[in-house]
Amino acid sequence: MRVFISGGTLEGVLNSYKELASNVATICARKGLKLVFNGIDTGLMGTTYMTYKYEGGKVKGFYDITNAEYQERLELDASDISPTTFDMANKLYKHANLIIILPGSFETLSSFFSMINEKIVKKDDKKIILFNYDNYYDKLLYQIKYMIDEKFLDPNLLNMFDIVTNMDEFNKLMNEIEGED
Repeated sequence: MRVFISGGTLEGVLNSYKELASNVATICARKGLKLVFNGIDTGLMGTTYMTYKYEGGKVKGFYDITNAEYQERLELDASDISPTTFDMANKLYKHANLIIILPGSFETLSSFFSMINEKIVKKDDKKIILFNYDNYYDKLLYQIKYMIDEKFLDPNLLNMFDIVTNMDEFNKLMNEIEGED
C-alpha cells in the first residue's frame, strides 16, 4: 500500500506541526506503507521525508519539470518527472492508495483539492484524510459548508474525505483502514 502525505514546506512553522508530521510518517512507515512524495527537505514535508528514511520506509518522488531539481537533493528509491503540475497531481493520486493532508500552505490546499477532484472524476473510494490539527482547517471547512449551503458544491463532497483532529483519531482510522485490506 502507498500513501501520499502533503503538508507545508516552510521552516518557520511551530515544532508541534513538525512533530505531527513525524508521528504520522512514523505510523505509516511502520505499517509498511510506501511514501508517494512530492516535497522538499524542509518544513513538514522535510520532516515526513526524514522520518520515512529513518524508519527504513520506501520513498518515490513525483515532481513536475519546474521542480525536478528537488529529486537530486533527496535520497529517493525512485522518481518520476511530469511535464506539468496537472500531470503530476494525476500521478500522485494514481500511485497512492491513501492520501493524508496535513496543515500547510497554498501547495497543500492545491494538493487537497486536486485529490478531491481526482476522486470525483475517477469515481473511486480512495481514502482521503484531512488532518485538522489544532483546528487548522476549521475556516476551510466552514467555507466548504458555506459553498454547499449556497448550492455551489454537492453536499456529498463532505463524505469524500475523513477529518481527524488528533493522533488518537488518526490511529483509530488507520487501524480501520488496515482492517479493510
